[in-house]
Amino acid sequence: MPATFEGAMDLHYTHQTAIPFSTTERGGGRATMLLCLLGIAWPSGVLAQSWASVGLPTNVLDWGNYYLDEGGDTLYCSGINQVLPGQAGLFRTTNGIWDTIGLFSHVVQRALHYNDTLIAGGWFYTAGADSIRACAYFDGSHWSAFGEFDGSINNLRLLDGELYAVGTFSTVDGQAADGIAKRVGGHWEPVGDFGDVLDPYLFDVIKYHGDLICCGNMSIVGENYRDVYIYQNGEWGPLGGGLFGTASGGWEMTIYNDELILGGGFYIGAGNAGQCIMRWNGEIWQPLGVGTTDNTDSYSSAPNIHALCVHDDKLFVGGGFSYAGHVPVKGIAVWDGSTWCGLGSDLGLVHDIVFFHDTLYAMCGNNWIDGEYNTGGVKYLHTTYGDTCSLSTTVSEYDLHQSTPSVVTIPGSVRVQNLPDGQEGYLILDPAGRTVCAGRLVSHAGLSLPIPTEHWSSGIYLLLIGNGHTLRFTVP
Repeated sequence: MPATFEGAMDLHYTHQTAIPFSTTERGGGRATMLLCLLGIAWPSGVLAQSWASVGLPTNVLDWGNYYLDEGGDTLYCSGINQVLPGQAGLFRTTNGIWDTIGLFSHVVQRALHYNDTLIAGGWFYTAGADSIRACAYFDGSHWSAFGEFDGSINNLRLLDGELYAVGTFSTVDGQAADGIAKRVGGHWEPVGDFGDVLDPYLFDVIKYHGDLICCGNMSIVGENYRDVYIYQNGEWGPLGGGLFGTASGGWEMTIYNDELILGGGFYIGAGNAGQCIMRWNGEIWQPLGVGTTDNTDSYSSAPNIHALCVHDDKLFVGGGFSYAGHVPVKGIAVWDGSTWCGLGSDLGLVHDIVFFHDTLYAMCGNNWIDGEYNTGGVKYLHTTYGDTCSLSTTVSEYDLHQSTPSVVTIPGSVRVQNLPDGQEGYLILDPAGRTVCAGRLVSHAGLSLPIPTEHWSSGIYLLLIGNGHTLRFTVP
């Protein structure tokens, strides 16, 4: 949870406010003037502007989000910001001038219009001067409670005309819930039962091919590291086996090229199809090229993906990564279905992406981009999205070390190489997450005895080995 806000700024809420610079924090424009007066040339390329500040009324320090209204003429912005000590603002703009339409005790995670009414959900305990937790609606002048939640809301989604909320709540409007609820009439109703949930923690919900799917970092007794679920026949179950790895979690989802895209923090090495991002085609999980990687372009860490946005047949991805397809991307990357591209600037950690008036807007953690200061919100100044692009990528480009165990596919069977001599227990799951085979791997000279697969359906399978390794392999 965010810390209490400190250091209030003297702000005029209905106008853009200049940021007060100290003598040691002068912007690129003043520095440029000084260099010109001294006859010193600025290094080539430093002043090439790709991003500009959107002029938010104060600094958005973290967890910044955008919401574009249905007509596309009004943009809303929220996040951890310094409007007043202990209060965060919800802002909106229609013509480039931002105004504050709400003050909350903590961050508003998402805002949207439902039945022509603006709804806000988040981590707050007060809205305006009133005690309101997690969800509120705006009547044009005043905020009021929109249901009773005992925990926070991480996201609001309008799906097929129905409003859903996901978060950390275990009760809603007096009913037991597992972090997900739907608005029905004038109240909220829980959606399904996940079983024995230790701590509800969901980040997103979406519909894919008519089924409800949610993701997060949920702790359920008897279910290890699943974190992405599908709701069918009144029951929740892991989608395609779910996520693997003790630190894995799903943050954001969208639909691209008729596939479900999942972004979050998860590893290839734990047995997941992708590194922080992967796609579900209705049958199996698959990667997006070689995925996104950390600042060393390795798979040793899983920097989270927080934002997914589809525009002009391209998928825009934002998060804390530094590379995609081995191309430097620094917080935001573009996927066209076969290649990854970067946009040429270091945006730091990107929390959200939206297109407003056909211009790319991002909420980022870097307040100095292309030598110019910003308050957390920036917009892209170009209309092409490929400063540097990768080659077309495939699963075979995975940067896996040969010293770690790997699967060798043989017609009618599979074997595991780079195992120590001896025996290890194993379990194999099919693309739907069902156990199809279990036993003990017998290995000699670094290669196991074959496991027959001739009667198995085609698809990507998971091999879980007792020594802690989880491997994926394909049955053609």
